[in-house]
Amino acid sequence: MSKVIIVGAGPAGATLAYLLARAGTDVTLLERETNFARVFRGEAMMPLGLEALEQMGIDISQLPHRRIDSWDMHVANRLIFRVAEPQAELGSRAVCVLSQPAFLTHVTTLAQQFPNFRLLQGATVRDLGVENGRFTTISGTHNGQPFTQTADLIIGCDGRGSIVRTRADIKLNLLPESYDVLWFRFPAPPALHGKTSVYLMGSVKNTALAYNSHDDHIRYALLLPKGGYDRQRNWADELAEPAPPWLADHLQTVRGQIGEPSKLNVIVGRAESWHKPGLLLLGDAAHPMSPIRAQGINLALRDVIVAANHLVPALQTNHTAIDQAAAHIAAERLPEIERAQALQLREARGQMNERWKPLLIAIAKTTAPLVGRYQWAQTAWLSQQHPLRFGTVPVELRPHPHVTLE
Repeated sequence: MSKVIIVGAGPAGATLAYLLARAGTDVTLLERETNFARVFRGEAMMPLGLEALEQMGIDISQLPHRRIDSWDMHVANRLIFRVAEPQAELGSRAVCVLSQPAFLTHVTTLAQQFPNFRLLQGATVRDLGVENGRFTTISGTHNGQPFTQTADLIIGCDGRGSIVRTRADIKLNLLPESYDVLWFRFPAPPALHGKTSVYLMGSVKNTALAYNSHDDHIRYALLLPKGGYDRQRNWADELAEPAPPWLADHLQTVRGQIGEPSKLNVIVGRAESWHKPGLLLLGDAAHPMSPIRAQGINLALRDVIVAANHLVPALQTNHTAIDQAAAHIAAERLPEIERAQALQLREARGQMNERWKPLLIAIAKTTAPLVGRYQWAQTAWLSQQHPLRFGTVPVELRPHPHVTLE
């Protein structure tokens, strides 16, 4: 039985571990954190990611989640455009926000049905070892104690700051999109309980996004230029600046509950290679994405589909076949990743451009309300978003034999 070590128990690492374990592979999943609640992860699930989960047979209907009702665009504190999310049309694939701790707990619990799966939380990877030109060994600490493990394949699903990518000496080629996102969490006003809309907000000074999540707490993202984070800021006033009046007033009400933000260091790029002998990168480790339209988690789940298609048969043969499978995975996924990053970059233009932003704000404030009320304009907006909502290439999980539990 081939042995696989997956580094990083985020959505990509957890779901891939589940699929490989289900197919009979010996899988060890390493996670740096001791529980799934400690790290903030993106919650938005797009149709392309929800479709991937359906193909994997992972049911999220009983997990804490909430469908998006609408997308509300605000410019200079004014609602200029509202687009309803087509829930009836999309059904179970309508955009939603999903509790990531609950989701990761659910997936790893599914994987633990199989005796060939192990989850090691509190495991920090320090280095990789090479034998005969092939990555074979991973070393680090588990709950403070040193450990070393060997595998036929090491898979890095450990995010944009991937230690696997770094230790494998794989260069990350960056694209011209770089900024910081500060994520805040605070109680939603009672009028929003049970409701979730996404508020896209822009002013000459700030660009921000907010939504009421599944737990009736607002998640608020403030976009800042690199190096713009100052812990001494008055956050309630800063967050209120681009917000509609009701949200600005609410921020003053809950200002004592806002607290310090979680900082997301946004880098966008692609690894010069996703694989080396005995090693494969997936998700943000291979192609860190912008947070625009929640592509990171959703494209990573599609990476997992393609990875399972190639790895399940290859892991039943030899190292040559495994390395060839890794090359096929990268080649198959690269076109969609390149397209998604180009679309994200197009949407980002103007958001952080200090030279053109005042003009764009003025144009949007004047013209958008005139056309935004018409159904054709709302349909056109959804159509323009289609590639980032549904993907640009077909991705389908091939049937593989499942391990039968006694």
